[in-house]
Amino acid sequence: MAVMYAYALYQRGLVIQGYKVLEGIYRHCVDFAHSHIYPGIPEYINNRGRGMYTYLTGAASWYMLTLVTEVFGARGVMGDLELDPKLMAEQFDSEGKARICIRFAGRKLEICYHNPGRVDYGNYEIRSVRLDGSMIDLTGVPVIIQRSLITSLKQGMANQVEVELQRLNNKS
Repeated sequence: MAVMYAYALYQRGLVIQGYKVLEGIYRHCVDFAHSHIYPGIPEYINNRGRGMYTYLTGAASWYMLTLVTEVFGARGVMGDLELDPKLMAEQFDSEGKARICIRFAGRKLEICYHNPGRVDYGNYEIRSVRLDGSMIDLTGVPVIIQRSLITSLKQGMANQVEVELQRLNNKS
C-alpha cells in the first residue's frame, strides 16, 4: 500500500512527499541486515521489518511503474512518448545527470536528464530534447515525442534521448 500511496502522491503533484515515501521504502529494503529482502521490494513486511517474500512482487512492479512514469516522467500518451520528469535534486548524480533505460515502440531508449545546477522539481523546465543527437521541436509542456520519430530509430541498440533542464526564469 505504501508504494501505491507514493504513486498517488506523485499523481497529485505532491512530489516531495512521494519522493520521501519511495526513498524510505528503498532505504529499508536495501538494508539487507535488517530487512532480509533480496531481490526486490516485498509485498508484505512483517512486524520485525523483514520482507516476507524474497522474489519480485506486485509492490516491486508498482515501485517500478512509479519510477518510470512519475519520477522520470516517461509514459505513453495516445501512442506517443511523453516526458514530464519529477526528479528531486538529490536524484541527480555529481554531474547533474539522471538516467533511465526503457523500451518504447519496440526501441530501446536511454533517457538522460541533464540538470547541471541540480535544481529541485518545480524549479526547472525542459529546455531542449535531442533524439540520437537530433534536436526535437518543443511544442508543449510536457514534451511529446511522436511515435513515428521513435520507430524511425535503429533497432537493437540503445537510442539516446538527451533532455536538458534549466532553472525557471522566475525562480532564484
